[in-house]
Amino acid sequence: MNTSMTALLVGACAMALASSATAQAPFPDKPIRVVLPFAAGGVTDAMLRLLQEPVARSLGQPLIIDNRPGAAGMIGARLVADAPADGYTVMVVNTGVISITPFVQKSAGIDPQKRFVPVAGLSSAPSVLLVHPSVPANDLRQFLDYAKANPGKLEYAVVGKGAYGDVATSLFQRQAGIQMLPVPYQGNAQTTTALLTGEVKVHLTILSGPMNDYVKTGRIKALGVATATASPLVPGVAPIAAQLPGFDAVVYTGIVAPARTPPAIAEKIGRAFTTALADPAIRAQLNTMGMEASPLDGKAYGGRIAREIGVFAPVIKELGTE
Repeated sequence: MNTSMTALLVGACAMALASSATAQAPFPDKPIRVVLPFAAGGVTDAMLRLLQEPVARSLGQPLIIDNRPGAAGMIGARLVADAPADGYTVMVVNTGVISITPFVQKSAGIDPQKRFVPVAGLSSAPSVLLVHPSVPANDLRQFLDYAKANPGKLEYAVVGKGAYGDVATSLFQRQAGIQMLPVPYQGNAQTTTALLTGEVKVHLTILSGPMNDYVKTGRIKALGVATATASPLVPGVAPIAAQLPGFDAVVYTGIVAPARTPPAIAEKIGRAFTTALADPAIRAQLNTMGMEASPLDGKAYGGRIAREIGVFAPVIKELGTE
């Protein structure tokens, strides 16, 4: 074999090896975009930013947070559903975005169990019934009596039609036999301001760190926690179920990726998030935000989503959709 032929063969082998190495480059080899379908400044945004650095350190690549609020989370959901299934675009969701709103806003065209793959469960947070101090009630029983005596006069905040708070508050009203007036806002930061100023009088939401401070200082009153039993996250606040048996509204947060994302990639991302949640300091900070670390692997989180859909489907059907 002449020298030129040998050189050609060596070059071809080198190119093949380089191509093979490139094809087998470990994931991730570039930044990962994490879409958050909510406005900046809310409690889920704060949680994601708390996890951003340790997860990035674990994966060896930066996490780029992309806030895409609107349509009760469906703008961000559609963006991620249509993204390449390569692991470089994922989304943080809550119970509303993944288990409620797609079935309320049917025109969104998002079937969560077909368009996404569960990556990991992250945290849970009980909803709390909050009211402006001008509401003449200091406990849930007094509130229900006042609401029944004043149908349609109490304004309550919701973050978009079909969002978790919208459906949960509608369920609360139906079980309580009361009627209130919904006022829509784009994000939780806006609803907090509205409740503080008295623009709305009622909000059923998770108790974020700042909101908790407002409760402690008396600027907002907490009248009930939407769990089956008392929650350590909101000590001294009675469960709504004491007055409305069976009422349970816990908001669960997790992370999903576009359907057909390779299982090994989804598992690697999920493991980075659940590992970060094992840090006691991060768990303590989540508690101050009104959340508890509740990590699940992708399979377990998928099972939870299926159960949530099963619980809320009949409620959504009864309430009607768009």
